Amino acid sequence: MPFKPIPGDPRRAADVVPYTPASSQADGGIYYVTAFGSAMGALFFKTKWVGWLALFSSLLCVFSDRASASQSGSSRLSTITLALTALMMTYMPEIITLFRAFKGEDAAVSQ
Repeated sequence: MPFKPIPGDPRRAADVVPYTPASSQADGGIYYVTAFGSAMGALFFKTKWVGWLALFSSLLCVFSDRASASQSGSSRLSTITLALTALMMTYMPEIITLFRAFKGEDAAVSQ
């Protein structure tokens, strides 16, 4: 947009700087680190909310990643798989208890 001087305007035409959009060179590495770290935390400590954080951050890093950033989808698939595995392992005791209750076994017996 060219500068049009208005009578009484204190700005100088030489001081006008044209707008240039910022180029984002971020590769989203912090999202991958968050997804991997929270998935490992969910696996080690069996914390459900950390597992959900892992799934959310892995989906965030997949959807915010550029198509040209990684030509193969292996890193995208591995972060989602690790997050889903961590989430499944945190809910595994409840799943086993429900399965045993459905079969009619005593939930306290662990054979």
